[in-house]
Amino acid sequence: MRRSTVGVILATLELTPVAHASAQISQAPATAAAGSGGLGALPSTRYTADPERWRPVIYNDLMFPRGESEAYASIWQDRLDESNAKPPPPLLPGQRPEAPRMSYAVGNRGAQEWHFSANFQTKLVALSVLYTPSVCTDEYPSPSPGTRIKICPMRLATFEGSRYAITDGAACYLLKTGQGPVEDSTATMTQASYDVNLRAFKIRYTVSHTDIAQCAQTVPLRPSNTGVRQ
Repeated sequence: MRRSTVGVILATLELTPVAHASAQISQAPATAAAGSGGLGALPSTRYTADPERWRPVIYNDLMFPRGESEAYASIWQDRLDESNAKPPPPLLPGQRPEAPRMSYAVGNRGAQEWHFSANFQTKLVALSVLYTPSVCTDEYPSPSPGTRIKICPMRLATFEGSRYAITDGAACYLLKTGQGPVEDSTATMTQASYDVNLRAFKIRYTVSHTDIAQCAQTVPLRPSNTGVRQ
């Protein structure tokens, strides 16, 4: 990731401010000066008393990223370039190409990401998982034909002043196939929370109301070995 992109990322990421001392999370976005690479002043915030409440992660389509999705695409630019340079995977028998999403010539082919972000007043941390057909090659068995459980690259990006650090790891990505039964909105989902005492993100996955234990993980802000079992 080029250093010139840091200011753009800080200005566009949708963040969840965290106050360690009060053990509270704010839902209000933070602001920063684009191009400066530094943190701007946080707006006045309205806090909730339960930072460890599980929240659904936020998804972005990275095929033609704009706004916030462009910021997350910049975190993954090297892997997107790698994915775009590869030919599309061969179609399975009876499978029809997804146009234009799987077009070899247009955009970031098949690219999506989910993220959970936090603002710690003096630094910003974004946990992001990238999916493309070529970078997510392994998967776990799924309890539903409507969802594939892919193992994909994960990045923990920390921005502090004009400095940034990226930690690579792996995490699960729930990919809907459109072949399963009709489900309610809570049946299949990825959720994340922030553990104030551990100073770590937690992730859990549910497919058809079944917990996917092998995907659950805790990601400390200073990880030494980050990822699901492979």
